[in-house]
Amino acid sequence: KVSPTLIHKINIVCTFVSFSIIQMSKADITEKSNGDQDHEESNQANTNITDSMPTKKENDTKNESPTTTSTTATATTVPNTATTTILSSNTEGDEAEKPMSKSQQKKRKRYEKLMAIKKRRKQQDKDAKIAKAKAEGRDLDAERKLQEERTISGEGRRKREERWQERMKSADTCFKICVDCSFEDQMTPKEIGSLSNQVRYCYAANKSSHNPVHLSVSSLSGTTYDNLTKVCGFPDQWRAFTCSDKSLLELHPEKSNVVYLTSDSDYTLEHLDDTKTYVIGGIVDRNRLKGLTTTKAKELGITTARLPIDQYLHLCATKVLTCNHVFEILLKYRELDNDWKAALLDVLPARKDITGISK
Repeated sequence: KVSPTLIHKINIVCTFVSFSIIQMSKADITEKSNGDQDHEESNQANTNITDSMPTKKENDTKNESPTTTSTTATATTVPNTATTTILSSNTEGDEAEKPMSKSQQKKRKRYEKLMAIKKRRKQQDKDAKIAKAKAEGRDLDAERKLQEERTISGEGRRKREERWQERMKSADTCFKICVDCSFEDQMTPKEIGSLSNQVRYCYAANKSSHNPVHLSVSSLSGTTYDNLTKVCGFPDQWRAFTCSDKSLLELHPEKSNVVYLTSDSDYTLEHLDDTKTYVIGGIVDRNRLKGLTTTKAKELGITTARLPIDQYLHLCATKVLTCNHVFEILLKYRELDNDWKAALLDVLPARKDITGISK
């Protein structure tokens, strides 16, 4: 990609060269006019030069060489094309070189700084992994060669598929989790973007979990769906994942087996039932739309419950969690032998200012 600065410099050079050609052309034409005694003969000579190549007789009469005539004709013809090119180039250059405001300059500098930091951290992580591998006595070249061979033969993909199927054996007898995305019309574009990312985080956590579960997303449409379609492989290649624009009860019609998780519920979740489908409200409202999920659950006639955060932890910050945090807590509860406190401490971020409650 050519930078705007380089384009501007090229335009300046083209302008200077074209201007020189025009000046040389004017000088030759002036010389020609001064040497001619009759103005009409001079005009006729110039017309002949432009229309056709001069003959030897004409050269003798005008006392000019063929080389001079050819040069004059070329010089007379070039400036028009060059001038058009210059005007076009200058117009493009002006558009590309529009001055940036101070705010834009600050944003640009901040972006470049963040990209430099990201690149440096990525290189540091790579160097740390290489140093760790060498300290363990591993032959990295041999490992890369083996990886390439497995990729070509398909052995690596086959082994990953076998490991995934082995991990998914327990998913059929485990609880299921659904994200309800029916609140898009009440959120801002920024909040919808955050929800799309949280759905991605839920899938990533499920895929890397030792005990994955079946994850579904109901009422997925509009901008949220459009954002997710930009992710590679969505939705056909996402494992243990289903999504639909159908409503929650259309996707999970058995009300008795559906539990809507909300912090406003009066019932505290003591343990997870493997026959249930736990619903996470797909809403990012910055604590703006209070009681929305509870109201919807009551309208649908669905049981509600809240996570037992107060029984195990003391949070100085808000108890409202993101969709992916709730999802990961449910996964960790199963992974850590049904230990709510360990699961909460493992997932919740430090910004919540967590303090454990001793019993």
